[in-house]
Amino acid sequence: MASNKIETRSKRRGGATLWIVLAISGGLALGGGWLALAGGGDAEDVGQTTEIAVASVRSFDISTLAGGELEAKNQIEVRSELESQSTIVEIVDEGIQVNKGDLLVRLNSDSIKDNIAEEELRVEESQLALESAETAVEIQVSDNESALRKAQLDQTLKELALEQWREGEDKKTRQANELAIERAERELERLTDKWTQTQELFKKEFVSKNEFDQDRLAYIESKAELEKAQLTDRIYKSYQYPRDEKQKRSDVDEAIAEMDRVKRQNEINLKNKQSAKANKARQLGMRQEKLAKLRDQLEKCTILAPQDGLVVYGSTAQSNDWRWQNEGPISIGRQIRPNDLLIALPDTSEMVASVKVHESLAGRVRPGQRARVTIEAVGLELQGVVESIGVLAEGGGWRDPNRREYTVKIALESSAHVGVLKPSLRCEARLVLGAVEQKLAVPVQAVFNDGAVRFVYIPVGSKYRRAPVGVGQKSDTYAEISAGLESGARVLLREPSPGEVIAEPWDEQSLADTGYSIGEDGRPQLVRTERPGEGADRPTSESSAAASTGRPSGRSGGRSGGRSGG
Repeated sequence: MASNKIETRSKRRGGATLWIVLAISGGLALGGGWLALAGGGDAEDVGQTTEIAVASVRSFDISTLAGGELEAKNQIEVRSELESQSTIVEIVDEGIQVNKGDLLVRLNSDSIKDNIAEEELRVEESQLALESAETAVEIQVSDNESALRKAQLDQTLKELALEQWREGEDKKTRQANELAIERAERELERLTDKWTQTQELFKKEFVSKNEFDQDRLAYIESKAELEKAQLTDRIYKSYQYPRDEKQKRSDVDEAIAEMDRVKRQNEINLKNKQSAKANKARQLGMRQEKLAKLRDQLEKCTILAPQDGLVVYGSTAQSNDWRWQNEGPISIGRQIRPNDLLIALPDTSEMVASVKVHESLAGRVRPGQRARVTIEAVGLELQGVVESIGVLAEGGGWRDPNRREYTVKIALESSAHVGVLKPSLRCEARLVLGAVEQKLAVPVQAVFNDGAVRFVYIPVGSKYRRAPVGVGQKSDTYAEISAGLESGARVLLREPSPGEVIAEPWDEQSLADTGYSIGEDGRPQLVRTERPGEGADRPTSESSAAASTGRPSGRSGGRSGGRSGG
């Protein structure tokens, strides 16, 4: 009856809801002695005795509830690896369990087969072109060798001609000229003597006039012959020899230059042929690479399971994607684009719970912390251990743009439930963030705040007085009291009506004892914090807002804040 009365009164006020009744009932079930079920005068003073709890020393876990869904620890996404659009011609049924190597999807490959046939012809053409280019290189090498031999022979012949002229014709001509001069000199000397004698004899009239004239003519001719021989020698040495030498040397130089030209031309011709060969080889390589790629694409039209797992269509795994919503689920005949998710293949033998934790609590979550995960759809509660915490916070979307949450992965002890647990099942995880050992505590719904001041309602007769308290760590059921109460003190578990509260200002000594002081504006403010790690009192956004308005803010994080771990 008491519980029913509390529930009815809560509904009338529009404040606390049914969970208060459950929390109070839970306190009874734990045997913590929270409810003061006293009779006699006490019961008459406070009226609803089931609304009173007793502060006591106890131990409790600091935990928070986080919602999310199940995921496979190991999941492979099977995507279309084709570089062009295709259609599904065969697909395995969704929801069945497949083994590694089983057929998952077969995509239409007609266009790829046509491209392969065309590319094979191009590869053959490129192969023939390459062979032709290789033959052209070989022919050019042979032509180069022939041209080089011809140039070398011409140079050798020109050098031999120069040597022959120097050692043969030149010497022969010089010797002939010298011999002609010597002969002419001797003949002139002989005829000179004879002419001298003939002159003496003619004076004595021993020779006739005819003999005189013949000897005189012979002497003149001999003298002219000597001059002619000498002139011939001078002309040869001064003109003929330099001209012949330059001509022969020029022939040799021209042959050497021709040799150089042939070598350079050979190099250019060979490079051209080799470049054409390399170009044909590259073209063949590109054709072969494209053909190999097409064949690989053909193989990728048949998709086999890379591991054992549960078949989940991509349209199901990405149900929030606008495309799947507009185009409908995956099915035979469905057009598939490159990199489209076809099937998600989770391994359901190892499952994890992926839950969202508010950013205010994420810093207290650590790998290795214990958790209890409830999956209502299958009626299971499993033990788990925190495995990882997301690196970046995720936004709440357009519905709640200011909300920031971190994804926490919890490894589950699910080996005994293979086949029962499936991805995307909704779950709720209670994360144990810490523990309070043997500290004075009250139910979390007994703690309220007015601006910066946390307080509880103490029964005094038929009314209640506000008593400031220092609040340490909180769970969703208990709040540690670091100052302001003693063990055995009674506190109210609900927010009283204005007529039930003793109207009086804050007692400055009580505020000072619990870490508060009166500020310059006349309002209480927090001046002392607890030791690091104890979740000490601190002004919250709610209390700050209340302080700025001067109005009591009602119940503090006693419900929502305590539930989130404070």
